[in-house]
Amino acid sequence: MSWGAGSNAGWLILTASGSTAPGTLTATVNLAGVTAGTHNATITVTAAGATNTPRTVSVTLTVTAAPVPPTIGLSPSSLSFTGVQGGANPSAQTLSVTNTGGGTLNWSVSDSATWLTLSPATGSAPGSATVSVNTSGLTAGTYNATITVTATGATNTPRTVPATLTVTAAPLPPTIGLSPSNLSFTGVQGGANPSAQTLSITNTGGGTLSWSVSDNATWLTLSPASGSAPGSTTVSANTSGLTAGTYNATITVTATGATNTPQTVPVTLTVTAAPVPPAIGLSPSSLSFTGVQGGSNPANQTLNITNTGGGTLNWSVSDNTTWLSLSPGSGSTTPGPVTVSANTSGLTAGTFNATITVTATGASNTPQTAPITLTVTAAPPTIGLSPTSLTFTGIQGGANPANQTLSITNTGGGTMNWSVTDTATWLALSPASGTAPGSATVSVSLTGLTAGSYNATITVTASGATNTPRTVPVTLTITAAPATIGRSPSSFTFTGIQGASNPANQTLSLTNTGGGTLSWSVSDNASWLTVSPTSGTTTTETDAVPVSVNLASLAAGTYNGTITITASGATNSPQTVTVTLTVTAPPTTGTATLTWNANTEPDLAGYKVYVGTASGVYGPPITVGNMTTYQVNSLTIGTTYFFVVTAYNTSGTESGYSNEANKSIF
Repeated sequence: MSWGAGSNAGWLILTASGSTAPGTLTATVNLAGVTAGTHNATITVTAAGATNTPRTVSVTLTVTAAPVPPTIGLSPSSLSFTGVQGGANPSAQTLSVTNTGGGTLNWSVSDSATWLTLSPATGSAPGSATVSVNTSGLTAGTYNATITVTATGATNTPRTVPATLTVTAAPLPPTIGLSPSNLSFTGVQGGANPSAQTLSITNTGGGTLSWSVSDNATWLTLSPASGSAPGSTTVSANTSGLTAGTYNATITVTATGATNTPQTVPVTLTVTAAPVPPAIGLSPSSLSFTGVQGGSNPANQTLNITNTGGGTLNWSVSDNTTWLSLSPGSGSTTPGPVTVSANTSGLTAGTFNATITVTATGASNTPQTAPITLTVTAAPPTIGLSPTSLTFTGIQGGANPANQTLSITNTGGGTMNWSVTDTATWLALSPASGTAPGSATVSVSLTGLTAGSYNATITVTASGATNTPRTVPVTLTITAAPATIGRSPSSFTFTGIQGASNPANQTLSLTNTGGGTLSWSVSDNASWLTVSPTSGTTTTETDAVPVSVNLASLAAGTYNGTITITASGATNSPQTVTVTLTVTAPPTTGTATLTWNANTEPDLAGYKVYVGTASGVYGPPITVGNMTTYQVNSLTIGTTYFFVVTAYNTSGTESGYSNEANKSIF
């Protein structure tokens, strides 16, 4: 009996003493690359013609994991302490020791500095050591040390932790700082007190500075009288009852514990004699304007302001009417010319009166007034038009352009009755007459007009008006109907297999659904998408643009892109076409189709197919019935398979193997 054997595990190696019975099969195990755990396999023994072929033997392999050594884990990775020279020691900190490996970790700690103490010095993980610092006898500065952690058998022994101690100098006593170092006030006898000033008090030393202030003069006031630095006190001088002259005083600042207490600030007050007050002088004492209703404004006039007293005259001017304007509104220069303007806009015929008021703080005669008279005489009507020209645009065969309004006003006097006419059949005016202010609606009809420019004139007349008639030019521009982009389809869908050939191209059809010529260009936003050609021109025909996709380097997934179509002057530019590409992963299994010559024996019942991954070694048979073609499925990509076929009769007797065939699955 000829026999063969095979296994389904790479770690199980079979060695046979022969290929005929009796024989011996030796099984050995290769642990290379095998992980810890339980692994199962099967040995299959087959023998052609045997009544009980195939036979199987179960094999179990148990692999245990190798032991993991201990590993030192530390937290934190560094320590930092801060203390004051001669002060209390900083708070102790904790160094945690853990085992980040396996087994048991017995640790010990040591340090490199006399000012550093560790407790306890040994232990088992997880555990911790208290780290204490003693600043006694240390001067100000930075001190560095190293804590060393060791553990017998640990993979990373020893480990170190840097420790830093910063000792700062003892604080300084407070010191008074003053700004400014002296104060000076100036006032006028009998006048207002000078502005208060601020004395700033700071601590230019250390610690806290609590201050108090006092002065030696009755005309001097300090507020507040005490505080903490930084701070300030407001210094005020009172000139009431003081004669002209110079007065001196001293402010004293004290602070308990300060190195420089007390500190003084000299104060000087200068009181000057009261000056002669200013006095307002006006020239001329009144103004008179004349104008025509609806006409230009009368010429500007000047009001001169002088100081007839002493000192400086700071003046301001105002008026009590809307038709009067003054510039400038204030000044200190004397003589100060003020430009006076009268505006007749909107005023009816008649006489109008107003008053200009001049004020000056401190002047002996404030305020002073100057009467103003404006005489407006009646004026004839005058045609006013807005706008002065009209422009319409339209598209040949399209809707009429929007109506426009011609406003007609009377920029003169009296009452103005107007009428309007035009010179074109495509132009209409409504109403044709009216009283100012009023308006006429101007409308245009494109019916029957070809593309081009058309000109007309609207004439406005008004009996008695100074400028009748007035004309308004009208321009109508008609353009040819623009092109419009037509595209089909509005979206594309492509599908392909990763690493396989590209899917078939598709076609984008472009047409001009409007008028004129459509000069188009196309672009896309995806590297895997190609549109060619990228530009063209069409009037009434259809342009076919191929659209292709490239699967190279693309992973499995869905990709989205956009094709953009633009055309200068087209009414609907730009237009877009969405593109969807679906890339599917290549299959992980394949098939093999077997075909063999039919057995001609009369008692033939059917055929069996044997499949294996090594020549001469096959798995259990596949009974396929009485057929001469069979497709084997679920074959792993990248593997070579070997095939044989046998025939069996109605009694169950099976023939020997056919010739072996093989196929590599890709």
